[in-house]
Amino acid sequence: MTAGRLVIVPSAELLASVSVWFWIDDTPAGHVAFLYIAHRPEQSDESPRVIEARMRGLAVALGLDEPTKPLPDIGPRLVVHRDDLAAVLLLDRSQHALRVPTNPEWFRFVVGGGAVIVAVGLDALSADVSLAAADQHIVTKVEASRVLVGKTVARSPKRYL
Repeated sequence: MTAGRLVIVPSAELLASVSVWFWIDDTPAGHVAFLYIAHRPEQSDESPRVIEARMRGLAVALGLDEPTKPLPDIGPRLVVHRDDLAAVLLLDRSQHALRVPTNPEWFRFVVGGGAVIVAVGLDALSADVSLAAADQHIVTKVEASRVLVGKTVARSPKRYL
């Protein structure tokens, strides 16, 4: 239990039911890479309350916190794989990890040491929405404290060092 809530450990089924958007943005702190993770509504007949509980479990496994608090450093939990331009998010208390295919621009920025903001939305978002629509969704959800966030940097597997 955490803060009076049951914490759901992320399962393979949960990780298969999320979509991830990634981009690089210019912020007051400079350029930052973003990963936004949301549950796909079309993948589930679960209620919004169950989806929220599952996504909170994912956020706990990533060490994320409320956007109104100081941005937590969630440690080196993003592993990049040069062979296929993929990033893997490592989760606490779970035997599973979240693999995220990326693009060359995002990948180069992250491999070059760029900061990454990881955000988990508590509400479902269709995988078919454009990045612009996802951006508007994120802004609305951050304002409503329906997103949990943290920062990390990428690391490469030992074979690349």
